[in-house]
Amino acid sequence: MKKLLLTVALLALVTPLFAASPDFDLKKVDVSFVSTPEFMTNPPARVVHAQKWMVIEATFDAKPDFTDELDFTYYILFANRLFVGHISHVSIQKGRELHSVAYMSPKAIAQILEGKQPTGSDLANVSVTIGKPGISEPISIKSWKPATGQWWAKMKQEDGFVLNKLQTPFASLSWDYYETLKPASAH
Repeated sequence: MKKLLLTVALLALVTPLFAASPDFDLKKVDVSFVSTPEFMTNPPARVVHAQKWMVIEATFDAKPDFTDELDFTYYILFANRLFVGHISHVSIQKGRELHSVAYMSPKAIAQILEGKQPTGSDLANVSVTIGKPGISEPISIKSWKPATGQWWAKMKQEDGFVLNKLQTPFASLSWDYYETLKPASAH
């Protein structure tokens, strides 16, 4: 009887080590400020001073062979305000180091900061979640800086400032690097 209890106790301790991991796992969140891309055109385009875009890139792994759709939510605590963006990807193929990206435009940043240049202290944190349509809880969460739980849950959230790649001048760049965006619904 003691051997049986010892075996059961040992299995209870070891089993979680071999439990299945989630199908989707956010690995890292990177934030950078990059200049607006310049393109050669004929006739030449007007030359303007390139402005800085905030770029938030989420790296994740996917275990299923194919997934129809994943929803990424970006929570950006910037200038003491919480900005939220929702980006859906489709036809996600199994792989490691897959990428999703979101942007904040130079004009939005200028509006938020009332014309001042961003500083290191303006960006407090960024968290990204992966969800699936019809499932209310996130499948995976990752933050740019260490954070606990869903820190954004009780904060006032502002929509409309976070853009997907197709809404930016970066749309035609690095096409195969990022997962495919869900097309906008026809109205």
